[in-house]
Amino acid sequence: MNRNILRFKFITLITALLFSILVIRVTQLIFLQKNLIMASPSIKNQKERGFIIDRNGEKLALSLETYSIYARPNEIENKLKAAKDLGEILGINYAKILEQLNKKKPFVWIKRQVDLEKMQRLEDISIKGVYLEKEFRRYYPFHHLASHILGFVGIDNNGLEGIEYYFDAFLSPKRMDKKRVGFNGQTRGYSVVLTIDRYIQEVVEEALSNALKSTDAKQVTAIVMKPSTGEILAMANKPDFDPNNFKSYSEKFIRNRAITDAFEPGSTFKIFIASLLMDKHLINTNDTFNCRGFIKIGNTVIHDTAQHGLIDFSQVLQKSCNVGMILSVDRINDKDLYKGLRNFGFGTATGINLPGESQGILRNPSRWSKISKYEMAIGQEVAVTSLQLITAGSAIANNGILMQPRIIRRIENPDGSTLKYYKPLKIRRVIGEETSKKLLEILTGVLTTEGTGYKAKVEGYSIAGKTGTAQIADPQKGGYLEGQFYASFIGFVPVPNPKIVVLVTIDRPRGEKYGGQTAAPVFKYIVERIAPYLNILPSNSTVYVYNNNEK
Repeated sequence: MNRNILRFKFITLITALLFSILVIRVTQLIFLQKNLIMASPSIKNQKERGFIIDRNGEKLALSLETYSIYARPNEIENKLKAAKDLGEILGINYAKILEQLNKKKPFVWIKRQVDLEKMQRLEDISIKGVYLEKEFRRYYPFHHLASHILGFVGIDNNGLEGIEYYFDAFLSPKRMDKKRVGFNGQTRGYSVVLTIDRYIQEVVEEALSNALKSTDAKQVTAIVMKPSTGEILAMANKPDFDPNNFKSYSEKFIRNRAITDAFEPGSTFKIFIASLLMDKHLINTNDTFNCRGFIKIGNTVIHDTAQHGLIDFSQVLQKSCNVGMILSVDRINDKDLYKGLRNFGFGTATGINLPGESQGILRNPSRWSKISKYEMAIGQEVAVTSLQLITAGSAIANNGILMQPRIIRRIENPDGSTLKYYKPLKIRRVIGEETSKKLLEILTGVLTTEGTGYKAKVEGYSIAGKTGTAQIADPQKGGYLEGQFYASFIGFVPVPNPKIVVLVTIDRPRGEKYGGQTAAPVFKYIVERIAPYLNILPSNSTVYVYNNNEK
């Protein structure tokens, strides 16, 4: 009996001892694992980042398998030799590697995202304490295409710019946990489906590349929008960058100028002033004005492009007459003018799902000078982004209804099912339907032979358009920069029911400065190629474009 008790106590003691050893070892492993995780989050999570996809299913951003090299310094016996061997294969100064290996850390990175040839050489020599870790490297198969929209990621696959940044919480697998709606143990992040059409984006970028060369401009921008839904089919700036190698570019190449840069729009802004006057029945198209080529307001003289003589309001728009617009805007009070322009979205960010958007400049009437209203009538003392301008223009094309601009269609689960759908959103009615139709009619039907936007003409299509040429403000000295202009063209295709609106802006073209000469041909190039693609059929109508004094 005593022998059995002793045996039982002995077995119990041994069991307790083994259990204690096991607990200590597990604790050590947990501690080590914790340190490794802290040192390298990627060791914990080997899931793939989600795709960025165009509206037709084309992958614009994806992830490729790659390998990174890390070391556990306490496992390396000869650190100097290991550093030299690694340095020779990786093309890194061995002293830098040795510095890493001498750190009192359980884990150190040696080289991230190595190519296959180097990985195989490392496997061949098999250095004790040096390991390969599978990771994912972001890849943009079309390189420069849509770079300002897509953005890019850092070495740890964290979004740093564009869609990659704005939707990082969905794209990044590191963000997926059981608290997230839709989490189902997937091994890849959610995918983001854009409103962008790759073909249209390619056409727009090709047109801008040509324009950048032919005009020798500082930069050029274009946007194509569906006015009925607010969907952006293309948005591009040149110069641009390759997100696969974004570190090689300065900030000015990376910035999405279509949404970040605000400029005085000049004559393209007149269509919004006109729409407010018409909508409030403050003006009729046959009201007449006498243009002597200039007008004096207080002590300020504002010049026109020509002495237009006696013209009606339709001709004011057609000839882009500054005097006529200034006399016209006197009919609306400051409060209603400001409210109307705010309703169009000027002076406030559109809320597009992209980072860095500017709200532009539309000052409260309390801050206006005695001539501010008149300056605004010709597109000065107000600053807009290209996105604001085309969004407001699309409201005119959409029977007076302002839509939320959209760059995202939906968020997809890894199996392709929809996690979240972004519906078209009506923001507000800004003008009446009758006003919208009448304004489009004016912009297509008057004095066709005198229109100077003739270079925007696309054979067989009925197109309304407006050119703009604006001086560029001097941010340091005030006033305007001598001989520097912002040229633009906005067009509606087809009329009377536009399916697309296209905006082209050219920053500081050399030589020809007018929107009709520089931006209009870019518009034509784009529409000739994308209208048939979008099944927008030709009509028997002729293209008419206003602004005959802007060449």
